Amino acid sequence: MNIVLYQNKTAVNRSTRALTQVASITGFLREGCNILNPDIRLEYNSAYLAANYAYIPEFSRYYYFREAPTIEGKVMLLHLHVDVLFTYRAQIMAAPCIAERSSSNFDLMLPDDAYAEEAGYYYHSLSLPYTFRPDQGIYVLSTTGGF
Repeated sequence: MNIVLYQNKTAVNRSTRALTQVASITGFLREGCNILNPDIRLEYNSAYLAANYAYIPEFSRYYYFREAPTIEGKVMLLHLHVDVLFTYRAQIMAAPCIAERSSSNFDLMLPDDAYAEEAGYYYHSLSLPYTFRPDQGIYVLSTTGGF
């Protein structure tokens, strides 16, 4: 089993990551572990302390460190949590959807309570098939529905 340790300098709510590789470790699982929140025991190496992010190819997942590593003598315990956004970024980016909120690509026809829009009117005009003659009577024009 391989574990690649990284230093991540990107905010958690981004779909990209600025990763710098710290180390690549090869080993074996000696006990069962949770694939979403694994606790991995390694032989202590001070270089690993620079890491805050990991990739486990056998699990096909990227992980954040849930907390700082625990050091017990010559053993280092990494507490990991799956990074769903980066692990599944290709599928997420390929999904057809309408974003609830966007600062650069938005649709004013979609309701958004966080966006203050100016009240206004939509106008539509068309020519009627006859001419109004006010001198020959009173006309009342009433419209309903859309365009």
